Amino acid sequence: MFTKIKGSLWRFKTSAKIFFDKISQRKPTLQNGEVTKNPQNLDTILVSNSKPKNHLRPRHIKYISRVLTSKEKTLVYFFIFVIIACSGFLAYRYYTKHFIVMPASGGEYSEGLIGAPRYINPLLAQTNDVDLDLTRLIFSGLLAYDKNLKLVEDMAEKYTVSDDQKIYTFTLKKNIFWHDGEALTADDIVFTYQSAQDPQFKSPLFYSLRGVKVEKKDDQAVVFTLDEPFQQFLEILTTGILPAHLWKNIPSMNANLTEYNIKPIGSGAWKYESFIRDKFGNVKSYTLAPNDTYYGKKPYLKKITFKFYSDYDPINDIYPAIEALNNRKVDAVSYIPKNLKNKIQNPLIRFYSLHLPQYTALFFNQKNNSLLKEKYIRQAVAMAIDKTSILTEALNLEGEIVNGPMLRGYPGYDNNIKKISFDPQRAMEILDENGWKEISKEAYDAQFRIAVLTSTPTSTDAIQKDSAKDNEKKTSEPTVYRVKNKQILKIKLTAPDLTETMQAAQLVQKYLQNIGIMADLEIVDDTSIVKDVIRPRNYEALLYGEIIGSDPDPYPFWHSSQNQDPGLNLAIFTNRNIDKALEDAKKAKTQEEKNSKYFEFQNLIADDLPAIFLYSPTYTYALHEKIKGVSIERILLPSDRFNNINEWYTNTRREWDKK
Repeated sequence: MFTKIKGSLWRFKTSAKIFFDKISQRKPTLQNGEVTKNPQNLDTILVSNSKPKNHLRPRHIKYISRVLTSKEKTLVYFFIFVIIACSGFLAYRYYTKHFIVMPASGGEYSEGLIGAPRYINPLLAQTNDVDLDLTRLIFSGLLAYDKNLKLVEDMAEKYTVSDDQKIYTFTLKKNIFWHDGEALTADDIVFTYQSAQDPQFKSPLFYSLRGVKVEKKDDQAVVFTLDEPFQQFLEILTTGILPAHLWKNIPSMNANLTEYNIKPIGSGAWKYESFIRDKFGNVKSYTLAPNDTYYGKKPYLKKITFKFYSDYDPINDIYPAIEALNNRKVDAVSYIPKNLKNKIQNPLIRFYSLHLPQYTALFFNQKNNSLLKEKYIRQAVAMAIDKTSILTEALNLEGEIVNGPMLRGYPGYDNNIKKISFDPQRAMEILDENGWKEISKEAYDAQFRIAVLTSTPTSTDAIQKDSAKDNEKKTSEPTVYRVKNKQILKIKLTAPDLTETMQAAQLVQKYLQNIGIMADLEIVDDTSIVKDVIRPRNYEALLYGEIIGSDPDPYPFWHSSQNQDPGLNLAIFTNRNIDKALEDAKKAKTQEEKNSKYFEFQNLIADDLPAIFLYSPTYTYALHEKIKGVSIERILLPSDRFNNINEWYTNTRREWDKK
């Protein structure tokens, strides 16, 4: 092959020289028209008449095709193609290496949300995830969380904290404007927090701001004064600010009635543009546009549309938000239960599992059920629960088993605390040893159920009331029961109607029944569980998730002073040693000293068992791969998935790499 190529190239060179002779009128010696009469001898003639002194000129190229055979022409064309292709490839490599892909302005994004907006108002939004999502984009606060969940200045240019951690002074950035063009000043900050402190405004922040005094220092500065140090106070200051010039004339008692709750005016990177209602008055979609006067980083996207869908209905196999995602009517869905991921058929959808600083635990209220005061019963319950199965069946392994109130990766976490292993056989032995004897279902029906039926009213009203109560409870009958002193071992288990939590609660119910504990499962609407169950502490055993924050302090969740509302100690118990460990941790001057007290606190909790810690979940977010720039891994609340939304983009451009 190489010999043929070499010969062809040599013939090409010789032919070119002959053409040069012709053009320069140096005619080769040809006898009797040999070229025309005997073209087969062309090679010999070309060789014999070529002169070394003759050279190929660019203008001779056009004559080459007259002396090349068809095979030689093919080779020439092939080499020309290879040269062009290689040149193009090298140019492409140079371009891609030295001109990097950069985000470009433009593009739209749509997301499906479960639920509907009620109060797009930062002071009223805490109980509705949809409201929190929208207020996060439309409003801005003094501080904000970045994509790494670090608190950073937002509207605040800087702030200082006094040595006693009671006085916080904030200086605002200049040239901050509301969406209607009015300038934002310290008056707006003062108005917002004083409104939250007004009981008639009915803000969920009311309790968090008790004892906080807020004053205007000047037009660009505001001062907060606390009665006592509060470690999580800076987190409260991420709350969005309301425009005083629009809200000051609205009576506090009518705050939930104003049109500004659906057509809000904020100072965030995104502003309200429009919404669409159906014929029943329900908001079906909500559109946001970039705020051109925003003081921070401008977003790349030019439009965001939220579409609202009803909740998932596994019983009837109805999943409207997932159907919209599969049909490409939306680019994302805010939340996908772990067990429904396989229903998403769109191959361009990517899943983000966002870590939450949250643990789900079974909290015991010993005041509402005297049986739970017995430590051995709490131990038996702990041994009966298979945490691994809960993580597998309820969360599809998307989470982590936890054994205490401090999470892995946070200051003070102790991996060596006492752990109770899954051992249902030992749990039954403990109950047997303490006098709780097993009886069959038939014996239970004969001794207890008949007695209950004969003692209950027989009126129609009473029967209807009992039926209504039965509908609120999800009771699964055990096969065996336990009796002691003519008392049935029974616990009422309460949980919110969240998919994963309900599945976990059903598993806990099964595990308790496996060792002979009768467990009535009560599912409560998620929107009302705080008001109807948690605040009045109306439960015996509560399966619930607590969000501990980016800088977790266990004091609000476990100190005995927090047993009653608005405290967050859902286990409602008092242990002086635990109280002292938490108090000493707050006074600690070094992180090492604080960690030592936290280690002590965790081991005391593990020994006393006021709650059984189950798992720390992740939040599953489904997003179309066309959306670039998403770099969120950890969130405190679902709305934190938007912490870097100003960096999201769909359009790109090339820019010279200056490195």
